[in-house]
Amino acid sequence: MPRKGRRNRDWQRYERDWKGYERYRRDEVNLYLAKAKSLVDSNPAPWTPGKLGQPPYPAKAMVILLLLKTWLDMDYRSVSAYLRAFPEQRAKIGLKKTPSHTTIRNHMLRLPETYLRRLNTRLTKPYQKGG
Repeated sequence: MPRKGRRNRDWQRYERDWKGYERYRRDEVNLYLAKAKSLVDSNPAPWTPGKLGQPPYPAKAMVILLLLKTWLDMDYRSVSAYLRAFPEQRAKIGLKKTPSHTTIRNHMLRLPETYLRRLNTRLTKPYQKGG
């Protein structure tokens, strides 16, 4: 009877697809943004813009930005700098210009926590153990 263990494993089966892995790591943020955008677009906006003051940033675009901030675990200044450094990411989010760190913070305070938690849970569920 052959002994089960490491010696008898078929190591070809355990080899990693390194090209696919590197492609995923390179496109990780793009994949996350595409999934977040489709999820946010399928839900109602968390608030409607007021009539006074400057023209506001789109509510759904700011929600996508706040989800990205939460996922990347960045502070407000870092997210603002990230969007300035990568304008193609800003365009994918749906913003014409980069909001300041204060604007991002104000939108985070305005967003209901339950709304953000619900979206974040639905986004990360496939990646969680047993999900």
